[in-house]
Amino acid sequence: MSNVSGGSLDFDFWEFVSCGVCHLEFVKETGALSTMPFWLTECGHVICNAHLNADQSCAACGSPGIQLIPLQRELDPPMSTWFCSVPSALDTVAYSLRFQMNTMATLVRYFKKKYQQYRPLYERLKDEHAETKRLKRLVDDLQQENLQLKQRLKMTSNGNVEGINVNGKRLRAEDDSYFSGHRTSSPRSTMTPVGPDRLTLPPGRHQPQFNSRQSLQAPDRTSVKQSLGSVQ
Repeated sequence: MSNVSGGSLDFDFWEFVSCGVCHLEFVKETGALSTMPFWLTECGHVICNAHLNADQSCAACGSPGIQLIPLQRELDPPMSTWFCSVPSALDTVAYSLRFQMNTMATLVRYFKKKYQQYRPLYERLKDEHAETKRLKRLVDDLQQENLQLKQRLKMTSNGNVEGINVNGKRLRAEDDSYFSGHRTSSPRSTMTPVGPDRLTLPPGRHQPQFNSRQSLQAPDRTSVKQSLGSVQ
């Protein structure tokens, strides 16, 4: 393996800049600039004035309608960085990276400290929020129950409390029997007894006289038949 020279590895990139067609040097060996004007194309080529195309196409790659700027040592960014030496460019990038990383790290540490500071408060607020939701549901249930009780109270004041359920509706027939202590069938299913056709005495008949002793004794079957026959 050949030994690497201990001299400086830094170099001036301008000594390698030349025309992309004829390779005419932009900087002479003496350090003086060439008397021939040079141009820098937007497609990234260096062209000397002798190889400019009249149709504004690049003489190196053939790109049509390109724009040109005069080539000089002092260029505006970003073109000026194209001619910087790589070690110098890397040092600039390394410094920029270190600066940006330190700035972001400082911001991250700040928000991390804030997070640790407010984490207990966040947990407490989360528990309180859950308890608030539970109490709200409880209040809604109590309000609904209170409304039903108000309806029942209103019906009670009107004398219609019997046979009214918690929803303010009248109970069915089988539920209504609960208040009387026994179950009964529907009122329509109860047979109504049929009385006699006539309860008054016919004309000319007088009401029989009964004493207390006779009213307590059972009537004679024969007298009952005679009485019924006279009524008919």
